[in-house]
This record gives sequence, structure tokens and C-alpha cells, in this order.
Amino acid sequence: MLKDMRAVLYYLAVDMRFSFIVFWSIMILSITTMFLIVLSFDTNMIVVTSMAIYIFCGITGFLTTKETFPYCIKLGATRNQYLLSVLIYCVIVATVFSTIHIIYLKIFNQIVAISGSEHFLTFHTVEATALANTWYNQLFVDTIICFLLLSFGFLLGTIFYRTGLIGGLSTLALIVIIAIFPPTRNFLLDILVDMEGWKQGLNFLLVLGVALLAYLPNWGMLRKASTLPGATR
Repeated sequence: MLKDMRAVLYYLAVDMRFSFIVFWSIMILSITTMFLIVLSFDTNMIVVTSMAIYIFCGITGFLTTKETFPYCIKLGATRNQYLLSVLIYCVIVATVFSTIHIIYLKIFNQIVAISGSEHFLTFHTVEATALANTWYNQLFVDTIICFLLLSFGFLLGTIFYRTGLIGGLSTLALIVIIAIFPPTRNFLLDILVDMEGWKQGLNFLLVLGVALLAYLPNWGMLRKASTLPGATR
């Protein structure tokens, strides 16, 4: 079992390698370019680098089922092995991306400080929470949020894989309705978020629990799933 899971993890890593290199290349080049623009034109700029990572993790989770499930099953992995491997893969991706992000921010902020520029600022998500703005809190917040988005992206991708475009879009419509329905929205905010001025005291343990629970429906949907997406059957 462990040998098969290692094979699945290796396949997932190889599948992501190109997008990983492209993402960080664009990320580093974009931030560097914006900083040079600030230095050249004496303008002010605030950059929220965390958002790019969160969006990438959500998209990565969404594409995982379609791009890897059929091939892993055809190569001999069981569905349980695949799901457990994806869970481990999401934890690793969230941790690695968060770690690289924090290291890059530390190095880049040092460069900004040396340049003496006060017009270019980076804003981290932890500054919008009640936690202290330290590197370990930044790493913690990024990892939890990345893992949450990978988890929900994977679940949504599985829904699209099994039910096709109609089922996937119906699920998205249901999520939007739940999000804008005041009683439901307020209930979720009361559980997950404790507002304190403009800062938010997130219940990160509960967020982590929600991310883990989001994997349970995947097992039910992929237990007898075909290696062909629902839209092509």
C-alpha cells in the first residue's frame, strides 16, 4: 500500500512541477517589476501576495481530480490509496507554498528596507487577523487557508468530474445562495469568525476541521467512479 501511495504522490508531484515553476516565476517577476515601478515613478503601492497563492491552491485543488484520478486508477492505484495520497499531497502543497512565500517575503522586505523605499508595502493575511504579525503566524495562517482551498477545490472538482457541467454549476449556484442567504451567512460567520474592529479572530482549528470534512464526500463520489469524466460519458 505504501509503495502504491508513494507512486501516486510522485505522479501528483510530477503533474504539478511545471505549474509550480511557472507560478513562482511569474510571482517573483511580477513583485520585482512592481517594486521597480515604484522606485522609478515615486508612486505608492500595496501588494497582497497571499491572495495569489490562495487562488493558485484553489485552482490546483479543482483540477486535481480531472487531471490525475483516471491515470492513477489505470496505473493500478485503488480509490482509497488515491484519496489518502491526495490528502497528503494537499498538506504538502499547502506547507511548501506557505514556506516559500514566507521566505520570499522576508528576503524581499529586506531588499525594500535596504533601498530605503517607504512607498512599497506588502500586506500579509495575518495582519487582518487577531494574531501577531510574526513569521510563524504567517506560516500557520497561509498553510491553513491554502489547505482549506485545496480541499474545497478538490471537492468541487470531484463534483464536476462525477456529475458533469450541469451538476457542477448547480453546486456552485447552491453555494452562492447559501453565501448570500443572511441567516446561513451570519451563522457561518458567527462560528468561524470573531470580529474585532477591522481584524478577524478566525477559529483556525474549526477551519482545519471543515477542510478535513470536505474530503469525506470525495470518497463517496469516487468509490465507484469511472475513469471517464461525467461530461464525456
